[in-house]
Amino acid sequence: PGQATGARRDHPVKQLGWAQMLLRHEQSRALLYRAVDTATIDPTERDLITGWAAAATVMEHAAEVASLAIRVCGGQSMMKSLPLERMYRDARLGSTMLPWSDEVCMERLGRARLYDEAPA
Repeated sequence: PGQATGARRDHPVKQLGWAQMLLRHEQSRALLYRAVDTATIDPTERDLITGWAAAATVMEHAAEVASLAIRVCGGQSMMKSLPLERMYRDARLGSTMLPWSDEVCMERLGRARLYDEAPA
């Protein structure tokens, strides 16, 4: 009772959730690849900002995608025997892991370019 008939992938709510997950994934991947492509041994301030932004964005989007996946797949997807439960937990906790926790990245992003360099 109350369930839609037909293939689950044909349900508009599932399609919307899938589209949102794809969008977050593509946004994260684009920024991460940009950071990796411009990485050097002696990074400029701009390179560091891109790297910190990529790390923070990927961590934030991973948690969003995991939450969306649970909404799209339903509550049973959180059973310990299924991989989504572990993925959700890892995505939620990944942003707390040092040395590049979300707080560290955001702190560095927040300080970047706020202060002029000392006069030469």
